[in-house]
Amino acid sequence: MSTASHFRLNSVFGNKPELRRRAGGPEVSLHPADAAACGVSEGDAVVISSPRGSFGAVARLDGRATRGTALTEKGHWPRLSPGGEGVNATVAEDDADFGGGAVFHDNRVRVEPAGTAVT
Repeated sequence: MSTASHFRLNSVFGNKPELRRRAGGPEVSLHPADAAACGVSEGDAVVISSPRGSFGAVARLDGRATRGTALTEKGHWPRLSPGGEGVNATVAEDDADFGGGAVFHDNRVRVEPAGTAVT
């Protein structure tokens, strides 16, 4: 799931140095049991991927994510992020089948340590 940041409005102001400093780089919050199952520890560089694409982040085991859920913030500019991609790289560019809205707030992904990920 990609949630809103406290430091920018979606990607608006995502290039402002002070807001980037305060927000920090891309992170993904994982449940400790999920992290252990995929060989990830607190602070590890990870790759989050789907059949559509992938992006890099730092793992946080901070208790925010429920089991089976990976949480990250939207709004990091891809060209300013590690690997040049952001969370939107993992989602389809389709409309939802119910209501025709965007499908970019949640999708199935795989989380792997950065050194072992296959992209």
